[in-house]
Amino acid sequence: MHVLLLPSWYPKSPNDVGGVFFRDQALALYRHGHKVGVIAPSMRSLRTLGKASSKVKLPSYEDDDGLLTYRKELFAALPRIPYGNYHLFRKAARELLERYIAENGKPDILHAHAAVYAGAAGAELSEEFGIPYVLTEHSSGFARRIYSHWQLKLAEKAIQSASACIAVSPSLADLLSEQFPSSRSHWKWIPNVVAERFKKPDLTERKEQPVRFLNLALMTEKKGQFDLIQAFGKLVSNGLNAELWLAGNGPIRPELEKTAVNLGIADKVRFMGSIEPDKVPDLLAQTDVMVVSSYYETFGVVAAEALMAGVPVVATRCGGPECIVEEGDGVLVPLKQPFALQEGMRHMGENLPDYNPIAIAERAKARFSGSAIASRLTTVYHNVLSASASPNRVG
Repeated sequence: MHVLLLPSWYPKSPNDVGGVFFRDQALALYRHGHKVGVIAPSMRSLRTLGKASSKVKLPSYEDDDGLLTYRKELFAALPRIPYGNYHLFRKAARELLERYIAENGKPDILHAHAAVYAGAAGAELSEEFGIPYVLTEHSSGFARRIYSHWQLKLAEKAIQSASACIAVSPSLADLLSEQFPSSRSHWKWIPNVVAERFKKPDLTERKEQPVRFLNLALMTEKKGQFDLIQAFGKLVSNGLNAELWLAGNGPIRPELEKTAVNLGIADKVRFMGSIEPDKVPDLLAQTDVMVVSSYYETFGVVAAEALMAGVPVVATRCGGPECIVEEGDGVLVPLKQPFALQEGMRHMGENLPDYNPIAIAERAKARFSGSAIASRLTTVYHNVLSASASPNRVG
């Protein structure tokens, strides 16, 4: 089958974490036996004008481990005009699609990722070029209510036009069903791919050492790291021998560092800075427990990555982790409750031998590996193509 992906954003390189799950899914489909291409309009903020980063041009075409990847860079020049930047994105996507078809033939499926803007553009291109269109939604923007009226109209158009609607977690599917009632029965959930780059769990007997908790996330208010540091402070004051590693950067890092000092735990909290994707497996190999303290996640890829590495997880019930952390994988705790987070971490720290890393990794691979997700998507594609070929098809 010939599948073409149209993401709303896309990694600029294999080491870029922005939209890495789109690339991972595309690679999984390719390795599953499909012909796979990517058309990726890349919108840059006008604030980058004159900066060194704006002078680095992305290639307009590359063969990325078998992925035929076509790019077009453009500036988001019309931010104050409703539909302005969308029209720029759609125009770029159309140009890329025309070039792609001319060089590779017409795809069987157009799979757009995120309704704003790729989904809306995909809906129009699907009708114009006669290509069945599938939408996967990832954005937390619907939960955070950040979209304007016109952006919601674009999303509604994208959802209504799709031959299949996929959300990356059940909670996101429920949320989208509430916000777009006409789509209530259309959503199915298929998680993001977790790249299979993690080492086999180490089963050597643990030495007496601090329990190492890891949080891997941007440092922003919605990631809940203030709650985490408070919980960790109480945890060690109550006698647990533990360390907290915080991997990532962001606007609240200085305040987080100050909080650790004020709580007297600066010697037990390590701020590691940003971690490139290829360094994550080594980091997880040194970790005892992953902690996700977020207030909202559409999926929660770091939790799934930890499980793939055999590392148990403590996570808030923030949307995504509820479909990731199963019995035997770790603990789920309520949102915005440092005491509950502390208790979850205490339980994990005191009961680590009860969590079998090999079993954790095997369960995660069965659910999140590239082959597992590609197989599920292939079923969706076949169903869409069968429906589009049916003489009784409605709409």
